[in-house]
Amino acid sequence: MRLRHALYACALFVLSCAGAIAQEDPEAVYAKLHRAMLAGNAEEVAGYSTAATKAELAAKPQAERSALIRSMAQAAPRTYAITEKSIAPDGKSATLRGTGISEFQTRAEAYLTASFRKEGEAWKVASWGWSNQKPPPIAKPVNPTAPAAAKPAAPAAPQVVITRKLGPLPAAAAPDRPAAAAPVSATGRPSRAHLDARVCLKQPTDRGLMACAEKYR
Repeated sequence: MRLRHALYACALFVLSCAGAIAQEDPEAVYAKLHRAMLAGNAEEVAGYSTAATKAELAAKPQAERSALIRSMAQAAPRTYAITEKSIAPDGKSATLRGTGISEFQTRAEAYLTASFRKEGEAWKVASWGWSNQKPPPIAKPVNPTAPAAAKPAAPAAPQVVITRKLGPLPAAAAPDRPAAAAPVSATGRPSRAHLDARVCLKQPTDRGLMACAEKYR
């Protein structure tokens, strides 16, 4: 019975360790690869790499593979700090940026660029390298499933109201003066005064009319 319990406990321990390894983030995976690289252990480096990178390393002769890892270790700093991290929206790829002091040839700042792919549930290093050239910032990933930002509505065209300033209304035309009834004399014909008045009424202006009236008064 005790043996069965012990085996059961060991199985749980192995499963918990496997789950912890599967959940390691890209920083932890690169840290292990970095230590293996500094130690010159090409086989362990390949264990943290993607299947494609592992195949490339396996295709090289062992001596060449070991020499490649040693040369990469010479350019890499002993200690470093991660400065940027980006994981794609689909959770299947990631990128790290880091910096440290390299002692290769001259003491100078070096910059890390490492890319990752997820194989199964584990992050694997697809490529990595240290350079004295500072890389550009990591571009922000675009989520294709995110709803597009609503475009601002175009402003409505302003309504133009045309107003017209009205001037004073024209003065109403004076009504035609009705012709005065002609006084009739005892003989039945218009009098002399009426004839004179008809002459004055033909004047085009009031002033002319008044002057004519004064003349025949």
